[in-house]
Amino acid sequence: MKPSWKIRRRYIFAAFSLGAVMLIAGSAAVLLNNDSATSDLITGGVALITLITTSYCFSAVWEDKKKEDPDG
Repeated sequence: MKPSWKIRRRYIFAAFSLGAVMLIAGSAAVLLNNDSATSDLITGGVALITLITTSYCFSAVWEDKKKEDPDG
């Protein structure tokens, strides 16, 4: 494993954790009937987790494809 993947995984884990905290905070706000920023927290958390998962999978596939076919 290259050092760049270690660093990437740390950033991905940190951002994924932030997305999870946003979802938990949004859920807590719903339970407490605080509707001011609830939809923003839930939407932001879901979007963050979705973007992280998509980019992580895409970059892994891209790197595998690049190793498989170095000419193009």
